[in-house]
Amino acid sequence: MNFKEQREKVLDLNVQEGQSIRMDCPFCFHNNTFSITKENAKLMWYCFSASCDAKGTMSTDKTMEDVYHFIYSSQVNTDGEFTIPKNFISPHSSDRCLRYLMNNNAFDAFNTNKADVRFDPARDRVVFMVHDDDDKIIGGVGRSLNYNVLPKWYVYGSKKYPFICGEGDTAVIVEDCVSACAVSDNFAGLALMGTSLPLEYISVIKKRFKNIIVALDRDATTKAFDIAREIGMIAHTRVVMLEDDLKYFKPDEIKEILCKNDN
Repeated sequence: MNFKEQREKVLDLNVQEGQSIRMDCPFCFHNNTFSITKENAKLMWYCFSASCDAKGTMSTDKTMEDVYHFIYSSQVNTDGEFTIPKNFISPHSSDRCLRYLMNNNAFDAFNTNKADVRFDPARDRVVFMVHDDDDKIIGGVGRSLNYNVLPKWYVYGSKKYPFICGEGDTAVIVEDCVSACAVSDNFAGLALMGTSLPLEYISVIKKRFKNIIVALDRDATTKAFDIAREIGMIAHTRVVMLEDDLKYFKPDEIKEILCKNDN
């Protein structure tokens, strides 16, 4: 196994600064022979088994998440064009991927082609492809199917355009891609991938939508009203207070929640 392959696998172990771990080797699988340490922004790993050549060091002044993004930035060509990784396959090839979509009310959007969804088996992520105004794929947002792997959400390619699912002149601003899929029966869902509105998204909203419903989790209520104030001058905007994440509701329930008290 070459150094690059070792490095990718070691990064997936997500060792924190100051942490040292002794474990089964992820390369030769021998019991308790693998040591990995992160100290002073340097990752060091070594397998004590005589039959295993796993060893290496990597220095970085970045966090583990920053390094992860750097390593996988190869999906963006030097001219800024996004290239879909060759290993991306259909979600139908993974029961776990399909189960994730079904459990989060995103399967219907995928199944009816409102959402372009792929599966990245190398990183075990369900990937929601991002299309621009010309329907060109400019990136993707991948959700780890392994809840112990960070970052939970990983951005492939450009971060300057949001994931949007659905049509119409009314957009529901939500926190993640599956929630955007969940609302797409009756609205367009726009995923922030967090609780802050990137400046680049404002021009997209102005161009595509007349009405905006900001529907973030209850613990992000302050952020929701901040976003509403930011875009209130370019679209009719209101905030809906949620009791639970929209991805846990059926389409008719979502419509009722979002249209309640609509003036």
